[in-house]
Amino acid sequence: MRADQRVVDNRVFLLGLDELYRRAMARHECRELLTCAQRVAGVLGVAPADVPIEGYYATEPRLTSYFRLMRALQDVDERRTSEVAELPEFLRLRDVASAPLYGRPELIGKLLPVGRDPLTQALIDTQPDWSVEGLTAAAHTAVHATDDISLVGLAARIRDPVVLAALRESAVLYAMAVLGLERPEDRPQYVWQVDEDLAEQAKRFIRAFHELFGEELPPPDPTQAETYWDACDDNEIYGRCVRLGSNDATEPVRHYHWAIRGSSVHEFWHPEVWTTERYSGALRDGGPVPDL
Repeated sequence: MRADQRVVDNRVFLLGLDELYRRAMARHECRELLTCAQRVAGVLGVAPADVPIEGYYATEPRLTSYFRLMRALQDVDERRTSEVAELPEFLRLRDVASAPLYGRPELIGKLLPVGRDPLTQALIDTQPDWSVEGLTAAAHTAVHATDDISLVGLAARIRDPVVLAALRESAVLYAMAVLGLERPEDRPQYVWQVDEDLAEQAKRFIRAFHELFGEELPPPDPTQAETYWDACDDNEIYGRCVRLGSNDATEPVRHYHWAIRGSSVHEFWHPEVWTTERYSGALRDGGPVPDL
């Protein structure tokens, strides 16, 4: 009998890495980073932002609280930096926001930097002609020009828009019950088919995550093929929706989104911000979703 063979290719690996990252990151955001954001916001007298809850931050109340506080802090003018510059909690938030996990950090007149990943660069380079195909190609070009190792940058390297949309949604702010003994010939075979260059860049991403949080993600090598397969299998990406940019030349302002529907990416403009919770809920309930 032929063993069940499970191939970990570039897509499976990256979606597995994405799920492992989300689990680990959420733990830090619910605890350490939420405490940091509460402390900094308290010193500055900043209230949580009343904004749509994007990404996975709608899945748990503490994540939602962290998201709203970070959105508020991201809107604070950089001239108030001196008020919190010596706070360990602010320095920690700044380290996270500046990490290569999210691209090149840029200060745009605000308290905290934001990451410019290859998809952001593609949006800048191709505006206003945004499309899934064009942005996927431009992000692929940008990642090789900048040697970016962000989560989105890793996705950009394989020119897979579904993976690109899924991983960007994860960065929008930042497990087989055994019913009996298996016979060796019944066990699945996990085959590692991840590009060597992609794995090398992912090592840098994983190392940067470890330096930031002191937590290890599995190394990107054949010994971890089963881990990445299982993590990918757990990773629910259908219905993920992420706002990539906005056009303020129109009234009202229109927002450009990518959403995962089926095996493709659905792009659309809308005057309101659509989140994963809203988009996936509409798909689940048979409700309307925006047209391009």
